[in-house]
Amino acid sequence: MTERTEKEKMIAGDLYFAPDPELTADRKYAREQMRLINQETDETIKEQLLKETFGSVSGRVHIEPNVRFDYGYNISVGKNFYANYDCILLDVCPITIGDNCMFAPNVRLFTATHPLHPVKRNSGLELGAPIVIGDNVWIGGAATIVPGVRLGNNVVVGAGSVVTKSFPDNVVIAGNPARVIKTIDLNESEAADPLQSLRDEIDQIDWQITHLLEKRMTTVNEIAQVKKTTKSPVLDEDREAKVVENIRQAVSNKAFEETIVASFQSIMDHSKTYQNQRLEE
Repeated sequence: MTERTEKEKMIAGDLYFAPDPELTADRKYAREQMRLINQETDETIKEQLLKETFGSVSGRVHIEPNVRFDYGYNISVGKNFYANYDCILLDVCPITIGDNCMFAPNVRLFTATHPLHPVKRNSGLELGAPIVIGDNVWIGGAATIVPGVRLGNNVVVGAGSVVTKSFPDNVVIAGNPARVIKTIDLNESEAADPLQSLRDEIDQIDWQITHLLEKRMTTVNEIAQVKKTTKSPVLDEDREAKVVENIRQAVSNKAFEETIVASFQSIMDHSKTYQNQRLEE
């Protein structure tokens, strides 16, 4: 039986030696192609360069600069593919993208990974797992898809999500790690409910706000620990007034100012309640 090349091992998802001369030459060529693709302003020429570089392109393809990839030949895209700025496609294993897919800015698809054992990891051995994206998939800005994930048809991925497992057709997923937040009913007429698209947008914004509130509460928890050590009071009226003033200055649309300030006042009230609970422990 003929021994497999490192390239064959890589594409199969097995451990392979990344500094292999053939793979090193392939990566060098890929970087030359990336430079040409990202600098080309003529859309016809750019599309031809993408079709020459990628393993398969079924129809029209448009990718804003700068796209980045390892090899290019492991990437297959269907009809009418669009990727916004700064898309990263690490294709040590195959990346298969269906028809009519759209990627927002900073979308990252990583098929590449490393051994968990430090000796293997430091030896130059690497591995990967393929990623499959179905038809009509929309991936939001700065979302990350990790090795081995398969997304079904019509999936929508919320901005900033980290997708660590596979999902079936017709779902909206969001979060870190991503989970299903909505099922898409293809029989439902969006025209019958003009609020639905706006509510979907609110859902994605709420996910982002929740993530930021968790970060804020982590800092609140650290403040509570300091106050407990220094025996400082929870309420600092000067600091609270400064926070409110900063919020007022940050609001661009003054029609929303009082509502936003009231929302932050509520957040601060709940933060003070949490700090009091910590100080009593």
